[in-house]
Amino acid sequence: MERKITPVVISTALGLGGRGIFPYTLWPDYRKLLKAVRETQTAVLTKSSTRFKRMGNFIPWNPLTWKYIQRLPGLGMLNAYGLTNPGAAKAAAEIRLAVEDGFHVIPNFYPEFAKGTDQAIRETLEALEIFQFLLGRRFWAVELNYSCPNSAEEIRENVEQGLKCSREVRERYPNLFIIAKISICHPYEFAQELEGLGVNAVHAINTIPYEIIYCPLSHPRSPLWRAGGGGVSGGPAFAAAYYYNQGLRRKVKLFLIMGCGVTSRDDVKKYFDIGADAVSFCTLALRDPREAAEIVRMEFSTRNR
Repeated sequence: MERKITPVVISTALGLGGRGIFPYTLWPDYRKLLKAVRETQTAVLTKSSTRFKRMGNFIPWNPLTWKYIQRLPGLGMLNAYGLTNPGAAKAAAEIRLAVEDGFHVIPNFYPEFAKGTDQAIRETLEALEIFQFLLGRRFWAVELNYSCPNSAEEIRENVEQGLKCSREVRERYPNLFIIAKISICHPYEFAQELEGLGVNAVHAINTIPYEIIYCPLSHPRSPLWRAGGGGVSGGPAFAAAYYYNQGLRRKVKLFLIMGCGVTSRDDVKKYFDIGADAVSFCTLALRDPREAAEIVRMEFSTRNR
């Protein structure tokens, strides 16, 4: 497997292991997307894992929690998933199965800073050891998620924690390709300092808090207000994400993965036009996997001419 970030990246929409989410895998168009991703070796950034099992708001086997993922107009989604996952060890095992099945997968890990900075970093390093042990030479990159809007941590205030964590990971793994996933709530200076620490890439941005996209003066409160409001992705988030990324490109020179809000090939082009090194999408893969597959194959054809 060639070690690189492809021009188009699938983020979180292929699950914890990177080879699909049930029950989406029952959908023929989604399976066609999986086939396209595998055949083109498109990079897949997994759904976040934590060091140990974590139960968030959404629990796939509990229908009473399905309300925490809702559709929005314009190929949008609102979610308060809350980082439900079985822990890093099981995530690593699933990723290993995916790479053995031919997928180009990069693990995503969420440091739980609510536990305290030192413990969060210790658990991050433990998780990376697990990834390295189970994946071997195929563990060449990791995405550190500093941006989940549906967790107990306050992402507006985790800059120093994120910098310390990135520094520790870089010191422990000098050759690891580190991707830092940041939020629209983070100042551009965060990305600049990450660049100074030797982080290889920044992924901007994650889902956007509901209140940023929908002004409370013109819209009712979020239907997920009891869970903190949730994060908006897909079409409704594109304008805000585009504006943030446009400014970010002027601030950093490192590899920049731009994303959030992509619903078409035209959106991908718009991100490349403002200097993206790669473009990620998630919601599109779940709302319109046929279009997602066409984008994957189109970008593969373009880079192999």
